[in-house]
Formats: sequence, C-alpha cells, structure tokens
Amino acid sequence: MSNRQSIAIVAAALVISLAVVLRPLEARGPAMIAAERIATVDMGKVLDRLNEAAEWDMKIDRLSANIGQEFQRRQEALQSRIAELREMPESDDSAALREEVALMRLRFEEWGRLKQLELDRERSLKWQTLYRAIREEVARLAQSEGFELVVVNDGVGPISVSRELEMSQERQVRMQIEGRQILFAADATDITEQLVVRMNNARAVRP
Repeated sequence: MSNRQSIAIVAAALVISLAVVLRPLEARGPAMIAAERIATVDMGKVLDRLNEAAEWDMKIDRLSANIGQEFQRRQEALQSRIAELREMPESDDSAALREEVALMRLRFEEWGRLKQLELDRERSLKWQTLYRAIREEVARLAQSEGFELVVVNDGVGPISVSRELEMSQERQVRMQIEGRQILFAADATDITEQLVVRMNNARAVRP
C-alpha cells in the first residue's frame, strides 16, 4: 500500500471523529452558529503536506529497511543450516542439527512476528501523534481567528471502490455516501493552508 493510499484511509477514518468545538455551545446547535464562525479542513491535504508526517515516514522507512536487512541475514543463515542438514547422513550429529534447525525456524518466525508488531506500533503512534498535533493546532488557530466550530470537509474527495475489500462495490459506495456529512463548503471557510503553514513553521523552530 502506498503512502498516499495510507493517508487517504487514515483521513477517511479521521473524518468520522474530528469535529473540534472550541467553546461550549450550551443550548445552541451548529445551525445557530454564524457562518463566519465555522471553518473547514481538508484532512487529506493536511496529512499529505505536514513536515512532521514526512519525518515519521522517514523514521518508519529506516526501521523497515533495518528489519528487512536483518530478515535477509536470518533467512540466509537458516537456509544454510537446512542445506547442510540435507547433505548430512543420518547420525547423532544430524539429529542434533535437525533440532537446531527446528529451533532456528521457531525463533525466526517469532522474531518476524515481533518485528511486524513493532512496525505496526510505530505506524499507529505516527497517526496518533499527528492527530493530536492537528487537534491542538486547530484549537489555537480557531481561538485566534474566532471560529466556534472547525469540521473536517469530508466532501472534497471522490467516491472510490477497492476490489481488495471483501465487500461489494455498491456497498462501498453507499457507505461512503451515507458516512459523509458535508455536501458543500465555500472556499472561504477552508483553513487548510493556514493550518499547514502554522504547523510546519512551529515544527521548524522546535528544538
């Protein structure tokens, strides 16, 4: 899966949950908030353009590359011992080597499982960290600009389907349509660019 596909999937998930209310609305509903006090964010663009996201990608890529190199080393060592066992006649030595190979295989499989969990944990931490940073900066931006409500503009992306999912294409489309909250938002409500600039500038001066 490409990084852009990952961003699209995570952005779709965040659309469901990210609605930041900066001040208690008490008895008022969103419909009673003045239009100029509502802003929207294109989450896909934010995630795609944040420098912090790029830093996370480089960190995870390095980890993945290191794991790949270690995987190859361990696999070659195991294959070498297996080849040695196949050429060895039956004896006490071959029995001992067979046990060694079996243990190497078990350790190799367990190591691979743990490394997959490590990668998954890092990717999860990446999205949690970015989400938290976005929420915090949205709150600061909204307070400085006087917005009462900031919502994810989930109507900007196209409806798409995937043959890899165990779900009919019709069902995929219907779920996306039914899950969307915004049918139209004027460009004037969009604060995506401001948000990205603020977050990247803050990242640049952070020690």
